[in-house]
Amino acid sequence: MAEHEELAVFLGDWHAEGTSYGGDEQSLDNPHAGASPWNSIHSARWHSGNYFIVQDERANGPFDTLSLMGWDVEAGRYFIRTIENHGFARDYTVTVDGRTWTLTGGHERATYRFSVDGRSQEITWEWKPAGVWLPLCDRTAHRVN
Repeated sequence: MAEHEELAVFLGDWHAEGTSYGGDEQSLDNPHAGASPWNSIHSARWHSGNYFIVQDERANGPFDTLSLMGWDVEAGRYFIRTIENHGFARDYTVTVDGRTWTLTGGHERATYRFSVDGRSQEITWEWKPAGVWLPLCDRTAHRVN
């Protein structure tokens, strides 16, 4: 199935750097409050059968996320399911437009833009802490393998 093969853009080992935002002082007037450096590694591989991808991310010391990505044949859509070491579990509906993948969830949303050669990702996350979307992090990931 062509849809699950499109997920291959996420495969490999990646290193990301950027800026994380947030905290109580963040607001519409000060959306980049609480800025701190972002540094992470993530690795994505096919699960047996090559229909789903498992991605493990380690960021800024104690922030770890495990994701399952796939194409839901019955629903006719991409999905990403994440769990992280602070106790959050999130579900995202994913849409694709060329090299841009958009994740939409109830608490966060993200855009992943892949370079033409597939060796970098421009990643932007937003969150909705008080009913309005604010920057959560901006980062660039480069393939290391």
